[in-house]
Amino acid sequence: MPAAKTSLDDLRREIDEIDDALHDLLMRRTEIVEDVRAAKGEDTAHIRPGREARILRRLMARHRGPFPKPVVARMWRDIIAALTELQGPQAVAVYTPEGGPDLRSRARDHFGSLTPLTGYESEVGVLGAVTEGRATVGVLPLPQSDDDDPWWRSLASNSRETPRIVARLPFVSMEPSLGDGVEGLAVAMAPHEESGLDRSFLVVETAEQVSRDALVDLLATAGIPVLDVKHWEDQPDQRLHLIEVEGFLADDDRRLARLVQDGEPLKSWVVGAYAVPLSAEELAP
Repeated sequence: MPAAKTSLDDLRREIDEIDDALHDLLMRRTEIVEDVRAAKGEDTAHIRPGREARILRRLMARHRGPFPKPVVARMWRDIIAALTELQGPQAVAVYTPEGGPDLRSRARDHFGSLTPLTGYESEVGVLGAVTEGRATVGVLPLPQSDDDDPWWRSLASNSRETPRIVARLPFVSMEPSLGDGVEGLAVAMAPHEESGLDRSFLVVETAEQVSRDALVDLLATAGIPVLDVKHWEDQPDQRLHLIEVEGFLADDDRRLARLVQDGEPLKSWVVGAYAVPLSAEELAP
């Protein structure tokens, strides 16, 4: 005899049981996060972009079945954002100039719907909010070559009171093949950390004008592969260069000591790093 067909009511009961199990695990995860908060103490940064990136990459690699990967990643971003809030109050400062790119939606997608967002009409306002503790994270536009007064020059400091770049947004694109092109960088007082697949930012100061090719060669000699260079001239004898490089650069990376021009060491600052966002291939079915 053929096996009895499972009734619709039985299938719905099974779904309810799965929902209960998922909910139980979520509550258990929350309890563990509270234990983590107690173990870390109050003075430890709660934002861990590198750790968050590792979690999402691992889940994307193990995912099977027709349920869309971007939705899985979106769900976990919301879980991470909510549980980060439980470890300490979070607030985000966002650059929202009139007629400018919609970085507010990028911030909301990444840091969660419950995290307070405050818009600022100036990039300096965003940096000030982070530096003064009115915001735990600031979201700013990607640096452009034609910036007259780029925000990144404010990061060229060794002071612990200077924000650092910690993430690139979006990390997860719901429609990776149709992206709207709006991207930003997140800055925070938290240290940048390695995720396993990273890019870093370095600011180099030179006394003389230096071409992009010359800087690429200088860094290549030191063993640092360059992806992009932005220039800014402050004074006739001082020029700053924002250099995006492949891989993770720590503040004490020994390769930085090898940055020399005309026999003199160049002044440089590692101003942050970000985990490379999930690619279309990683989010594909």
